[in-house]
Amino acid sequence: MNSVDMAHNLIFRAKNLHKYIIQTEVPDDFRFNGVVPFDMKIENNIIEAEVWGIDFDEAVKRLDEFLESCK
Repeated sequence: MNSVDMAHNLIFRAKNLHKYIIQTEVPDDFRFNGVVPFDMKIENNIIEAEVWGIDFDEAVKRLDEFLESCK
């Protein structure tokens, strides 16, 4: 991928990002570790996070990766 293709890809992502609200249960071994990259709240053992992504699946994947890093 050359620099022009990379620039077009970045511009496409910037134009097509959407904010998704994702809810999931707090994992048993969840511990905050460092910077939280999302607006997030936890109430009654439920995490509600505002995650940006091209589609819902990408947003869920980003939240899952963050939660895995907090174990």
